[in-house]
Amino acid sequence: MGDRVWQVPQELFVAAWNEAGSLTELSARLKEAAGGHIPGWALMQRAGELRKVGIEMKVLMRTVPLHA
Repeated sequence: MGDRVWQVPQELFVAAWNEAGSLTELSARLKEAAGGHIPGWALMQRAGELRKVGIEMKVLMRTVPLHA
């Protein structure tokens, strides 16, 4: 399921990330392009990789708390 995030073209991912207000909203925006649900952890992982190579992206917050 997390692999789907890498199927979304980089330009689409970055644009959707910067337009979204939350990880939940981002997942919903990218669901069609990815062929299914993308979990928040996978979105964060890809964003981290993009930031490592110098792509600027805004900070998004999780709308539901992580389970302990």
